[in-house]
Amino acid sequence: MKSIFRLLFLGATLLVVIIWWVLFFNNLNATKARVSINIPTGSTLADVKKILSEKEVLKSELSFDLAAQWKDYLSVKPGHYVFNKTMNNRELINMLKSGLQTPVKLIIYNIRTKEDFADLVGRTLEIDSTILLQKLKDDNFCNNYHLNTDNILTHFITDNYEFYWNISLDTFIVKMDRNYTNFWEGSRMAKAVKIGYKPSEITTLASITEKECMRDKELPIVAGVYLNRLKINMPLQADPTLVFALKDFDARRVTNYHKEYDSPYNTYMHTGLPPGPICMPRKKSIDAVLNANEHDYLYFCANPDMSGFSIFSKTLNEQNKVAALYRKKLNEMNVH
Repeated sequence: MKSIFRLLFLGATLLVVIIWWVLFFNNLNATKARVSINIPTGSTLADVKKILSEKEVLKSELSFDLAAQWKDYLSVKPGHYVFNKTMNNRELINMLKSGLQTPVKLIIYNIRTKEDFADLVGRTLEIDSTILLQKLKDDNFCNNYHLNTDNILTHFITDNYEFYWNISLDTFIVKMDRNYTNFWEGSRMAKAVKIGYKPSEITTLASITEKECMRDKELPIVAGVYLNRLKINMPLQADPTLVFALKDFDARRVTNYHKEYDSPYNTYMHTGLPPGPICMPRKKSIDAVLNANEHDYLYFCANPDMSGFSIFSKTLNEQNKVAALYRKKLNEMNVH
């Protein structure tokens, strides 16, 4: 009789150990405080286990498999999941079953082209970058926002966003559109109307202003220079537009090679604003145009002391003197 009780006790103890091992054992193989995975839309449990295996997330794949069966984890919810390294199988599977994913950050910064933007979104979210780029190049899509394929990027505001990783492209566009509306409604739109330009034109000018300035404090001054030039139909003569026209983003110095390249973005050859932005400007650059300084400057040139600041001039004669000194400095530095 004692032998039977002993066997039952051992069996019960073994069962408790197995249950603990399957459900409550700390099963995360993490050297960092957190570990994350992305589960694509349409994934099965087999796909999830493959992802966990390839990323070496688990100490014991067998215990996870048993726990998944025990807790009837069959319906897989896609998303970006972040696990604490102290989590056990029960906690891990509860998170996956309930779809408690963690949003990812989409930081839009220093984007120049539609290709760059689509690539950034595709690398950050589950959205197919190729399909997004097709939309950005589609006239019908752009017409929905009274824009065209040249200036469609003005409809996306540079910011730090949070999205669920598996957000659909349509939902992503709706949310970006809502953010655009929230940004422009109210005082900003009133200022744009007062200046006499559409938001897309303000953003295009902001993109040029941003690429011209190394010091943010000069943004409203430079914006004022360009607005002064536009008022008298003077060419903007903005070097960054030449760089954009040739996609020569590694250029250290603008030369006649850039100035002689005929493009709608060549603001030496053509008056007015270029067809679209040369980057996705920051909010502060847009606000600098909307709140541009009122002054009589028509020219500016980088300070020859290479401080990153500019020297502003009212006459071409003053500008030429500064420009000559700046070119001399570049030559001395072997910047060609």
